[in-house]
Parts: sequence; structure tokens; C-alpha cells
Amino acid sequence: MRRLSAASVSLLLSRAEFASVELAQARAQLLRWFLFVVGILLLALLGLLFATGLFVIALWPVLGGVALLLPAVLYLSGAIILYRKLQREVADAPPLLSQTLQELSRDRDAFRGRDAGEPAPRAGAEEGQASP
Repeated sequence: MRRLSAASVSLLLSRAEFASVELAQARAQLLRWFLFVVGILLLALLGLLFATGLFVIALWPVLGGVALLLPAVLYLSGAIILYRKLQREVADAPPLLSQTLQELSRDRDAFRGRDAGEPAPRAGAEEGQASP
């Protein structure tokens, strides 16, 4: 019993280490993406600022205030499209620590003496009874 307890604790610790590594990788990836996004946004904002200024200066004698309205509508439309895309990506992202949870599920099944491909017994069914 003592060896089984020690093995269980050891297994849980190794799974916790696996989860820690997975979280560290996710954090590093998220930071890298964040820095890329900040750089992209900064450069895009500067480019749009100068392009918009040139556009307004060139069309002001012909269109007047409409020259300011056109880029504003274009920028807001782009922001709405990107926001919707971000919402879809966040909704479709896999749950955090999904691999760790799968491994813990396999470990639980192994301790119960089942193969990973076998279905779990139904609630209320006794261990010795066969499922219909």
C-alpha cells in the first residue's frame, strides 16, 4: 500500500511538472505574440496616420469634410471585422492544459484497470456486472 501511495504521488508530481512546462510554453508564446502585435500595431498606426493625412490633404479642395469621413468609416469597418474574427478564434481555442487533463484521465483509467479505449462503467453498475 505504501508503494502504491508513493507511486501515485510520484505520478501526480510528474503530471504537475508536465502542466507547469505546458503553462510556461503557453506564457512564452503569448508574450512573443503580444510583442509582435504591439510592433505591428505601432507601425500600422504610423503608416495609416501619414496615409490618411496625405489623403485628406489631397482631397480637401474637392470633397471638404467628406475626405475625413471616408477613412474614419474604413477604419471602423476594419476594426469591427477584426473584432469578430478575434471573438471566433477565442471561442474555437482549445482549453488550457487539455493535454495534461488527457494524461490525468489516462492515469485514472489505468489505476482503475481499464484500457484507454474502453468505455467507463455506467453509474450504478457494479464492477462485476457486464454492460448490456
